[in-house]
Amino acid sequence: MREKQVQLPSFDYEGGKLVTERLCYALEAKNLRELSSVLNIPTSTMSTWHKRNLCPYEVVLRAHMYTGVSVKWLTLGEGEPFPNRVVKEHQSKRLETKLLFDIDSFLILNGELKELRTLTFDKALLQEISVINAMAIREGDLTYIIDKEVRQAVAGTYLVDMDGLLSLNEIQRLPGKKLAISFNGSTLTVDEDDVRVAGRVALVMEKK
Repeated sequence: MREKQVQLPSFDYEGGKLVTERLCYALEAKNLRELSSVLNIPTSTMSTWHKRNLCPYEVVLRAHMYTGVSVKWLTLGEGEPFPNRVVKEHQSKRLETKLLFDIDSFLILNGELKELRTLTFDKALLQEISVINAMAIREGDLTYIIDKEVRQAVAGTYLVDMDGLLSLNEIQRLPGKKLAISFNGSTLTVDEDDVRVAGRVALVMEKK
């Protein structure tokens, strides 16, 4: 006699803007317009996902099959986006085994990301600053480590997308869903919906 099968309860899937932002990252789309083009789906359909907080399961599976991006990360926000990415092992002089993790590095030029050489980090450092999904941005002698999982501004330096142009800006959240954004010493107050947060600066390194 066959034993009773273990039940598989459903997950609390996320949807709407959370999922489309992760899809933008996984498919390297700068905004919803580009994501619409890549997926061949009208932006009006994505607006419906946002309004109803829907999870586009077919699109999630399509993105996974083409890129290998984690379904769990796309739909639940858990784990790493590309868990199968190669992690190198290194043994220090103290005979301690360290995990070295490659992260993509960019320069912001005219509001667009220009790819630079990959940077290698001790994964323990990224874990120490609680960054799972990291990228680096170079500005002169400074290198900014960005936590791409942060998509809502509170206070600090953020990578933001305004009208399709990227920049690093100091942001302070204000009452009424307003954001105070610093531009070269001046401060501009904007609606939260006018700015897409692409990540928060978690660490700044200076070349000496």
